[in-house]
Amino acid sequence: MLSDSPSFRQGSGTFVDAETVQTGIAAFESGVGEVPSGKKRRTGKSRKILIVQGDWEAGMSRLALDLTDAGHEVGKVFFCAPDIIYRIRGIRTHLYRSPLADFDTWLRELVDREGYDTFFLYNHYRPYNQIAWNLAEELDLGCYVFELGLIRPNCVMVFSRQNFPIKAISQAWKDLLEGGPPPEPVETPGELCQVSTPAKLVVFCANFVFSRITSPLFPHFVDQRDMNLWKHFKHGMIHLWRFIERAHDSEYDRLFAGEMSGNYYAVPLQVHSDTQILKCSNFKTVEQFIKQVVASFQRHAPQDTKLVFKVHPMDRGYKDYTDLIAGLNHRLGGDRLLYVDRVHLPTLLEHSRGVVNINSSVGISGLVHLVPVITLGLAVYDQPELTYQGELDDFWKRANSPKPVRVSQFINMLLQHNQGRGTLSQRCFDVPGRCRIKWPPPFQNEFFGHLDGDGDSEEG
Repeated sequence: MLSDSPSFRQGSGTFVDAETVQTGIAAFESGVGEVPSGKKRRTGKSRKILIVQGDWEAGMSRLALDLTDAGHEVGKVFFCAPDIIYRIRGIRTHLYRSPLADFDTWLRELVDREGYDTFFLYNHYRPYNQIAWNLAEELDLGCYVFELGLIRPNCVMVFSRQNFPIKAISQAWKDLLEGGPPPEPVETPGELCQVSTPAKLVVFCANFVFSRITSPLFPHFVDQRDMNLWKHFKHGMIHLWRFIERAHDSEYDRLFAGEMSGNYYAVPLQVHSDTQILKCSNFKTVEQFIKQVVASFQRHAPQDTKLVFKVHPMDRGYKDYTDLIAGLNHRLGGDRLLYVDRVHLPTLLEHSRGVVNINSSVGISGLVHLVPVITLGLAVYDQPELTYQGELDDFWKRANSPKPVRVSQFINMLLQHNQGRGTLSQRCFDVPGRCRIKWPPPFQNEFFGHLDGDGDSEEG
């Protein structure tokens, strides 16, 4: 056997047991609950918002200014030196330098003293944000989460605790398939610039280095990632060397579009420490995922097909699966597995026979290119008539391409529910505000829309 690790879809021809799936869903939702009866959340144009942990690029500081212009009061927890940008931009800050274990008590006292009614979090799995997420449920506070968008690269995701994506989108999609009205097409604003990954990385690295140099001032600060500066510097150098050394990988683009077209399956790998893997799948490591996919491929895929693994660019300096995949390839008889890096992702996806992934946003890109997609973890886009709903063992021969109309409807549904046009790190679209983001209607109406007749607006 090449794999002994579980996923949400086993390769043995059966799904994992219901208890395991429910456990995974519970981890994914991290305590999503209904609004307690008898309580009324404060809504309306004037909110008192506390940004807990924001993005490392400090894009949420511009959002704070937009919210202030819209009549809201905004504060920010000051965790580490890069947070000083909020104070420089005139946003009120609350310094926190105590251990993580004391944050719950401190946050409760702050909410009680200052009257904050809404939390804004960037990735609710980050340590302080997880505490705020749970506290928001207990105290019935508004709580909105921001993340990288599902539609890459020029979208940002935003959702509330009461409108959690996997539930809200699944229900909306079910209603659509049962005959409900399709979502209206969402207009794309005029572009001001193209999203630049190098620019994002420069700002991220600058803020990270600044935080490490000044770390003695904030000795108790923790994040979901390893905070060792020299370790990241070492991996950064490895990333740079591999980026240069793997330039020849682009030669595969001609093969994918030519003689290999339609004869390989694409497997986009995710960052090894991605919370979408650790919290939203049964895989403990990417290595386990690789072994399971190869085991199923060996037993059930057509003999004339290949499996192409693509490393995630952000993992280039941290993880190298060359030896693992080479060993598995040798056990398969050679020449059936490929491990690539610097290839053109749209070309890889468009000419593939199918896409196998855990829950990466690349799965949506696969759908856009109208190739069969299967997810082995929890994913918002894992829906009937979009992704393959059977087992991995059957996917290799039985999966069909999604219909273009369904893909288009799903993209529009995402844009209407939780995908903003734009990014927090860069201002890309010609729309009002400092963020230059066209927010999805639920968020736009809640924080930038008009009040209704009772002075309240409905939370999305």
